[in-house]
Amino acid sequence: MGTTRSATVIIATYNQPRELELALVALSRQSLHPLEVIVGDDGSGAETRDLIERYAGSLPFPLRHAWQKDDGYRKARVINEAVRMAEGDQIIFLDGDSFPHPEWVKDHMKSANDRHILCGRRVKLGPKLSPEVTTDDIRSGRFDSAFSPLMMRSKLSGDTQRLGLAVRMPRPIARVMHPRPRKLMGVNFSLPKSAFAAINGYNEEWEVYGHEDRDLELRLIRAGYPRKALLNRAVVFHLHHPERERSEETMRLIRAAEESTDIRCARGYDLEGVFDPQG
Repeated sequence: MGTTRSATVIIATYNQPRELELALVALSRQSLHPLEVIVGDDGSGAETRDLIERYAGSLPFPLRHAWQKDDGYRKARVINEAVRMAEGDQIIFLDGDSFPHPEWVKDHMKSANDRHILCGRRVKLGPKLSPEVTTDDIRSGRFDSAFSPLMMRSKLSGDTQRLGLAVRMPRPIARVMHPRPRKLMGVNFSLPKSAFAAINGYNEEWEVYGHEDRDLELRLIRAGYPRKALLNRAVVFHLHHPERERSEETMRLIRAAEESTDIRCARGYDLEGVFDPQG
């Protein structure tokens, strides 16, 4: 299992209690339980809080809630706080509109070490299937195999995409099939907590929707942390939603990140003691 001994899973969410519940149920079925799960919550309302409180006592791991008031898009800020709270050596990130295969944590931890950023991908569940997914579907194992009747019907109808990524392969075969690095996607990646700290985490000046992961990835590369693909391992299912277009400000921030030579952002993870949930 490499040099890493424990995993903290961090789920990013904002006012998606139904999707968050699916993720929590899927995490409860992991073959290797994480040390803890922390929900990084960018200002959700009472329904999300009540859901977390309801599940906190019934899961096979501690469930914690990092919350901040809703004051625009500040995902970077609350995820930095969630990582500060984390007690695991390896931080595994999951978007709150996605849920993992039962071997997800185990697959990340088997490849984890002190150097690599592990970059997974997602099976894109279609617009017909996504709103119909239930906690019973997950508990009964209907997403455990890419060849389950539920998955095959959705694929053959032209609904679900990239179902081939749901086929878990032995590690040696997956490494041969996917030898080159893949880009970091916030929906499914992991890294040592020490690497996150070394680059000062997410850039809290990124206060527009989307692609803050690109800035994180570039600084990790500059700091000397290579990426390793986890395709056909560490399977995640992404629930369909309409894609949001990149704003002009997002594009400006991406260009600035790509032109920069910085390793550490000016405002990020090292602001311990400064975080105010109401601030």
